[in-house]
Amino acid sequence: MKKALLASALMTLVVPVCMAAGPVGFGNSPNNHSQPQGFSLNPMNDIATLKKNAYDDQLVTIKGRFTKQLTKDKFEFTDTKGQTIVVELDDDRNWSFIRKDALVEIVAEVDKYFKGIELECINARNLEK
Repeated sequence: MKKALLASALMTLVVPVCMAAGPVGFGNSPNNHSQPQGFSLNPMNDIATLKKNAYDDQLVTIKGRFTKQLTKDKFEFTDTKGQTIVVELDDDRNWSFIRKDALVEIVAEVDKYFKGIELECINARNLEK
């Protein structure tokens, strides 16, 4: 009985302290509550750098333009230096705000294959009005 009482007393002291602290040790400040902690997007300056350094399933951001439709849901994306990559826009989302040749910034997941690399677009925002 004493052990159970002691264990419950310790739990009432330890649990609130652990819950109040929140996740730490992921590279973000524990006081930043505006976004989940421990996740980072990797900004890429150009597609050449992306193709050279990106790894499968990595989340990246890159600026460019959708310049050509290749299939129903795959598009050619051209960065600000004129380099291209295939980007998939899944039809389960509404992408009607994207205009051909308009400057956008995309958040995408890298898909590496034997034959090459593609991006699966998760989010996009217009940089031109």
